Amino acid sequence: MKGVLLFAFNTDEVDYVKMAYATSQRVNNFLNLPCTLVTNKPTDYKFDKVTYLDSDSTNIKNHKVWLNKGRYNAYNLSPYDETLLLDVDYVVNSTKLLDVFSFYEDYCIHNSASFLMYPDFTQECISPISFRTLWATVFFFKKTERVKLFFDCVKMVQENYTHYANLHGMWSYLYRNDHAFAIANRILNGHIESKCDFIPWNLIHIGEKTTVEKDKNNSFKVILDNDKKEYIIVKDLDFHMLDKKNFMRLFCE
Repeated sequence: MKGVLLFAFNTDEVDYVKMAYATSQRVNNFLNLPCTLVTNKPTDYKFDKVTYLDSDSTNIKNHKVWLNKGRYNAYNLSPYDETLLLDVDYVVNSTKLLDVFSFYEDYCIHNSASFLMYPDFTQECISPISFRTLWATVFFFKKTERVKLFFDCVKMVQENYTHYANLHGMWSYLYRNDHAFAIANRILNGHIESKCDFIPWNLIHIGEKTTVEKDKNNSFKVILDNDKKEYIIVKDLDFHMLDKKNFMRLFCE
C-alpha cells in the first residue's frame, strides 16, 4: 500500500495541522494517495488516518519553539509499505512525485535545490567545512531493513546532536532534519556519498522575499519583492514554500 505521511505540531504562531490538511487535499487531487497525519492533539480536520506522537519542545529557532523533532519515528508510524514523507509547506502541483515509487528499492531524498527567482543559489552544505545538505522536505521510503537502519541513525543523530554538531562544524543549538538526514545517509553508506539515494531533480524552494499568488488552473504567479516586481508563472511544478503566512493565505483561507 502506498501513501503520504505528514508531521504537524501546532505552535502559537502557525496552525501546521491546517496546513497539513491543505497539503493532503492537493495530494489526493494530484497523486490520488491517502494521507496519514502525525500530530500531538486531536483535530477536527479529516485525514485518512491520524496517529499521535508527543511533541518535543526543546528546539528553538528565531527565539521561538520549533517542533520539528521526532521524525525518525516515521518508519514505525507509517501505515504504508511505500511512504512519501512530506513537509506540510510543500505544494504538490503535479503528478511528478509518483515517479519515485518506481525508482528506488529503499529510500530517496533531494540532494540539490533551487530557489525560484534566484538562479545564482549555491547548494547548501551542513557547515562550511562539511558536505552538502540533504533536504528532508521530501523523503520516499519502503519498509526495508536498510531503511529501518537509516531511521535508527537519524534517531542517534538527534539524540547526540551536540556531538555531531561539533564533529561537522554545525550550530549545536538548532536541530535540523535536513542535517540529521544528511549525516545519517553518510553513516549508512560508510561515510561516502551514494548517488543512488538521490531524487534526480532539484527541490524547488520559494523564499521569504518572494510572494506567491494564485493565477488559474493550478498555476501560480511567483513575484520577486523588488522595485521592478518581476514575476514568473509556474504550472505543473511542485514547490516548497518557506513563507508559512503566504502558504496560509493561498491554501487555508
